[in-house]
Amino acid sequence: MGRPMAAFGTSRSTNEPQRYYTPPRGGTDARPYRPRPQETMRRTDAHHEAIELSGGNVITVSSASGGAGTSTIAALLVRSLVDHHAPAALVDADVRMCAGGLDVLLGIEHERGSRWHDVHAPLGQLSGSALYRQLPKWGSVKVLAYNPWNGDAPKPWELDAAVRALAACDEVVVVDAGQGEMIAESPTLIEASHVVVVELSVLGLARGRAHLDWLERQGQESVDRRMMPPGPGQPSRPVAQRPGDVAAVVGVEPHGPARLRGVVDVKEAQSYLCKDVIGPIRNDAKLCGDILEGAGVRAVPKRNALVIDRLVRQVERVCDLSGTPR
Repeated sequence: MGRPMAAFGTSRSTNEPQRYYTPPRGGTDARPYRPRPQETMRRTDAHHEAIELSGGNVITVSSASGGAGTSTIAALLVRSLVDHHAPAALVDADVRMCAGGLDVLLGIEHERGSRWHDVHAPLGQLSGSALYRQLPKWGSVKVLAYNPWNGDAPKPWELDAAVRALAACDEVVVVDAGQGEMIAESPTLIEASHVVVVELSVLGLARGRAHLDWLERQGQESVDRRMMPPGPGQPSRPVAQRPGDVAAVVGVEPHGPARLRGVVDVKEAQSYLCKDVIGPIRNDAKLCGDILEGAGVRAVPKRNALVIDRLVRQVERVCDLSGTPR
C-alpha cells in the first residue's frame, strides 16, 4: 500500500503565505517584460559551471485529449533533462477546476514548500531566486504545484511571472499545460517551445491536429503583436524569430484497447499530422500502479526509456539547450 495522502482540506503550513514580488523597474508605468527568443541569460550554480541560456528554455507539454498522460510525460521529460543538464523546474499550469495535484502525482504531497496558493505577484513580477528556494523538490527537480483544495488558481500574470522568474534561475523550465487553456493567457507560454501529446487513435489524432493548428495560430498572433508599431515614446520590439514552435509530437497508446484494436501506427500518425511523431509511449502497469497507490512517478519505465530518450534529444536540439553532457 502507498503512503496515506494529506488531508486535502487543510493548509500545509500555519504560517502566513510568503509573497515573492518586486516592483517593476522604472515604476508602475514600465512596460511588462516580454522574453525575447534570442535573449541570453547566464546563471551560476555551486556545483556547475556557468551555463548559457538561449531563451528557448521554457517548454510546455500539452494535449488536446484529457487523460493522455500529459502530466506524466512532462515529469519524465524534466527528470531526464536533469540527467543531462543542471537542475530544472516543473510548473503545474493545468489549473482548471478539479485539475492540478502535480505534487500528488509525483508522490511529494507531504514535502514542505510553496504551492501556487502561496505565490502572489500583484505587480506581475517575482523574485526567481526566492521562489526557487521555497519550492519542494522531486529528486533534483523543483516543483510548483497547484492544489485546488487549498486555494484559488493562479492568475495569468502570476503564472507568467513565475515561469519567467524560474527561467532566469534554471537551465530549463517544463510546464505541464494540460489541455493548454493557460497558454493563450501567458505571453511566456505562447513564446515557449511546445511538446504536444497525441493519443494514437482516430479521435485522438483529429483532436491533436486541431490542437497543433491552435498553437500555430497563437504563435502567429504573437508575431503580429510584436510587429505592430510601438506607441508614442515606447521602444521598438524586436522580432528575432517566430515564437511558439512545436519542438516535438509524442504519440501515446490509448488506455484499455482489446488486443490493441483501434491503435493507430506511428507512421500513419505522422502522415495525418504532417509532422514527425515520437513514440509510441506504451501503457506501463507498474508506473500506473505506483501512481494509483500514491507512490508517485519513480523512474522512466524500461519499455518507454528509448522513446523518452528520443524526446529529450529532440527537445535539446530544437531548444538549443546547452549544458553538461551525461
